Amino acid sequence: MLLDYQTLVASNLILQLILAAALGFAVFLAKKKNFQRHCLVLRLAVIAQILAILALMSPAMGQILEPGRPDGLFRAEVLVHHGLGLAVVLLWIYINLVYLRHLKARLAPRLAMQAAAGLWVVSLILGFHIYLRLYY
Repeated sequence: MLLDYQTLVASNLILQLILAAALGFAVFLAKKKNFQRHCLVLRLAVIAQILAILALMSPAMGQILEPGRPDGLFRAEVLVHHGLGLAVVLLWIYINLVYLRHLKARLAPRLAMQAAAGLWVVSLILGFHIYLRLYY
C-alpha cells in the first residue's frame, strides 16, 4: 500500500517534531554530563534525519525547485534550508570522526556541536515555515 503525498508530508512533520524533542533531550543529557546517552540520542536522531532527507525532503525539494517555477524569496528560503541541513549532516560526520579518533580536531568539538545544534534549529524553523507556506 502506497501512502499519499499528504500522509508523507504529515509523517515528516511529526518526525521533525520528534527530532526537535530529541535534540532538546540530548542537550539536557549533555548538561547532566551523561555523554554516552547524549551521543546515542544524537546518532539515532541524525540517522533518522538523513533517512527523512533522502526519502521525503529531497523529492519534495526537487519539485519545488524544478525549472519553470517562479524564482524569488521562497526558492531562496528552500535553498538556505537545504544548505543548512547539509551543513548539519557534515558537522555531525566531522564530530563523530573526531570522537572516533579518525580525524584530528581542527575545530573545538564543543563549538562544532553548538554550531550543529544551532544550524539544525534554524533549518528546522525554516522547514516549518516552508511547510506552512506550501500547505496553509
